[in-house]
Amino acid sequence: MDSCVACGAELGVGRFCLNCGHLIGAPAPAPAPPPAPAPDPPPVAAEAEQPVEVPVQAADPTPVPPTGPVEPPPSGPAPSEPPPADVRPARSSTWDPRDDLLPYEEVDDLAADDPVRGWAWAVWVAFAVALVVLVVVLIRVLGTDGDATASDLDSDASSAGAPVEENPSTPASDVPRGVGKRLDLAGSATFGVPATAPATTDFDGTLVAYEASQMADGNPATTWRTAGDATGEQVVITLAEPGVVTRVGLVNGYAKQVAGVDWYPNNRRILAVTWTFEDGTEVEQTFAERPAMQLMKVPPVETSTVTVTITSVTPPGSGNLGRDYTAISEVSVIGRRAG
Repeated sequence: MDSCVACGAELGVGRFCLNCGHLIGAPAPAPAPPPAPAPDPPPVAAEAEQPVEVPVQAADPTPVPPTGPVEPPPSGPAPSEPPPADVRPARSSTWDPRDDLLPYEEVDDLAADDPVRGWAWAVWVAFAVALVVLVVVLIRVLGTDGDATASDLDSDASSAGAPVEENPSTPASDVPRGVGKRLDLAGSATFGVPATAPATTDFDGTLVAYEASQMADGNPATTWRTAGDATGEQVVITLAEPGVVTRVGLVNGYAKQVAGVDWYPNNRRILAVTWTFEDGTEVEQTFAERPAMQLMKVPPVETSTVTVTITSVTPPGSGNLGRDYTAISEVSVIGRRAG
């Protein structure tokens, strides 16, 4: 016997089947009888359904009569085969979304006259304000005089001009304005000075003079100077023709450097002056100790002469190179020709 009578598996060494454990040589077990089928439950009679009355809708032309009770389907043998499905050819659709859907409009296609919603209006308002500010700034910048220089700003910080009293009865239209371009009227003026120091010899053997005309030659390395403390002394500037003056200033010492020597701190420096004009107007100006042109604005005044009165100077320079001289390297009188 090569196979088990119980499971049909191939037998091996031993007394029992290795697959199901049946004793080799024993008869095959009898199959168990099938269980008895459970009795069918008695049929339940279908409850009679009450007729349902469908409510009349507003759009119905006539009321719908109530429906009768639903009859149970007749019991009978189930069909052996379902009826064939009703296969119909597919119809081509004529539905067009552009015609049947509601119209819409895109945000990007808003017309120019449509109202702007959200925060967009704030952006436009801010842009308009910035544009107006830019226009105002450009008008002011382009409308100002081009003669303002860095020295003007320095003179405003270092010079304290005394306020000039104006006659309240004089109308604003009477303020002189002058004609032509703004220029330095001192360039063609003549200078009257109390005294002039004698010429000296420089370290390189060059003879150096200190004439009054050097105050208007445009070279800060040349100067007019007078011996000692010049407090109270006056320099009278006579213009070549009457002019309307709007700025005045000077280089308040000997601004020359040669052979490693700076003559500005080695001579006296002017600390304050009073500018007097032909109509009696007086303006005070103070100076910082630096060898540069220091300008200040004055009320427009028409004049032919300008008098500079020295009101304060420093002590003379110290050390072996110190000199007891009061010096002015350059004078500037800015304005226009009188009309």
